[in-house]
Amino acid sequence: MENLTILVSILVAFVAWREWFTNKQRLKHELFDRRYSVYEQITSFMASIVIEGGVPPNKDIEFLQKTKQAYFVFGCASWVKYLVDDIYKKAVTLQALEGTLPGLQGEDRKKNLHEQTQIKLWFSQELKEIDEKFEQFFKLST
Repeated sequence: MENLTILVSILVAFVAWREWFTNKQRLKHELFDRRYSVYEQITSFMASIVIEGGVPPNKDIEFLQKTKQAYFVFGCASWVKYLVDDIYKKAVTLQALEGTLPGLQGEDRKKNLHEQTQIKLWFSQELKEIDEKFEQFFKLST
C-alpha cells in the first residue's frame, strides 16, 4: 500500500510538472505571436512609406494605435519605444513637408525636397537593419 501511495505521488508530481511545462511553452508562444504582430506593424508601416514615397493617409495614427503596446511586449526595452516614437515623428514630419511643398519655390523648395529625401532614406536604411534589431526576441529554442 505504501508503494502505491509513493507511485501515485510520483505520477501526480509528473502530471503537475507537465502542466506547468505546457503552460510555460504556451505563454512563450503567445508572447512570440504578440511580438511578431507588433514587429509586422512596424515593418509594414515603414515599407509602405518606402514603397509609396510618402505616408499613406491616416496610416500614422493607425501605426500608433497598433504599436502602443510595443514597449511592454518587448520586455520594456527602451530602444523599442524610442524606435516607435522616432518612426512616428519622422512620418509626421514627412507629411508636413509634403503638405507644404506645393506652395514653395526656389531654395525653400529645394530644402523641403532635401529634407523629404533624408527622411525617406532613413526609413529605407532602418528597414534594412530592422531584423537585426529584433532578432533577439524571435529566437526559438527547444
